[in-house]
Amino acid sequence: MSAVILFGILILFIIIGIPVCFSIAYSGIGFLLFTHMKPLILIAQRSLNGMDSYTLLAIPLFTLAGYLMDKGGLSKRLVLFLERAFFWIPGGMGTITVMCCAVFAALTGSGPATVAAIGAIMYPAMISGGYRENSAAGLLACGGALGPVIPPSICMIVYGTTMGVSVPAMFMAAIGPGCLMALSLMIANIVVCRRQNIQQMKKKYSFREIWEAFTHAWGVLLLPVIVLGGIYGGVFTPTEAAAVCVAFALILGVCYRELNPASLMDSLIKTVETSSMVIIIVGMSAVLSWILSATGIPAQIASAVTPFLGNKYVYIVVLLLILFGIGCLMETVASMLILGPILVPIGLALGMNDLHLAIVFSVALVVGMVTPPFGLNLFTACATSGQTFLQVVKGMVPYLIALIAAVILVAFVPELSLFLPRLMELA
Repeated sequence: MSAVILFGILILFIIIGIPVCFSIAYSGIGFLLFTHMKPLILIAQRSLNGMDSYTLLAIPLFTLAGYLMDKGGLSKRLVLFLERAFFWIPGGMGTITVMCCAVFAALTGSGPATVAAIGAIMYPAMISGGYRENSAAGLLACGGALGPVIPPSICMIVYGTTMGVSVPAMFMAAIGPGCLMALSLMIANIVVCRRQNIQQMKKKYSFREIWEAFTHAWGVLLLPVIVLGGIYGGVFTPTEAAAVCVAFALILGVCYRELNPASLMDSLIKTVETSSMVIIIVGMSAVLSWILSATGIPAQIASAVTPFLGNKYVYIVVLLLILFGIGCLMETVASMLILGPILVPIGLALGMNDLHLAIVFSVALVVGMVTPPFGLNLFTACATSGQTFLQVVKGMVPYLIALIAAVILVAFVPELSLFLPRLMELA
């Protein structure tokens, strides 16, 4: 009965269009009013405690770093170097686009930021290279899915903080799946190139030209080494790494003479707008998590559902279907915070490794960012490319299939995500 009241109110408010953070808060309020379980002041207390986390400081910091890199000219230098250094790789400009998205993802952890920063440069380049407009926009949208997967990842910071999983361990476990997703996009791009008769890049670059591009981009390429190396070397925490990332991006932007007071202020405003939405959802979800814990609803659901699933492989199939479906309807962080306390205990009860389950949970929901009708990356790709929503969706189909195939492989082959953490004794 408790679960029916709580989730009934939550689903009702979401259906009628109430913002997710308020839907979560109202469901908690309604539950406490109906059951007389605790005084309503706990709503304010628990939500404030949920936002009062040192680890969550990394979210606005990594977000700010992404905007500073875009405004400070770092993304342009990154694209120029990768274009010159890897002109020989099959797949033309599409392969370079995927590589740019992967490297930029290792700098920001944000999908929309990756689409916007790389798309502004690579979309015209792909069109010039012979790509159809919808295919180019679709590849950009799917390439942005690498942002929340390849560390540092904002959604993994949220998951690790709320579900009690080590954030550095999740970062290390995500490297394999992130590279696999990038490889799957490159393969899909090569197939698309052959079907559309898109030619390999004709221009070849000399060593001198490649070295010149490297001298302009070395600072950008050094940044992920400093951030991730500092985290796993024990020099600083993920939150401190985010602060280092901001400082480094700010210094590079000033040195490149492309970051001015106006663009800095614009970056700060966009950071507040973006990160505040995430933090408010996290705070409201703390109320929901506390109610679930106090009432024992997840344990009750797990004990009732586990006998019907039989084993963890059936559970993985059901989990992926749920996450792919919910991910295309609801924002990733909100989906994670609502579904995590319910679905994760079932997987743990069936014997899944908590770190592997965390990665599967995260990457499956991230695919929802590029899945219609409400994939956030799709709307960002529309704004970047000027294509309509339906055109972008039509162009992204082969790339979306590749991403889903990669996620399924990660889900059923745990070593793809657990190899590196075990090697570093993090799992």
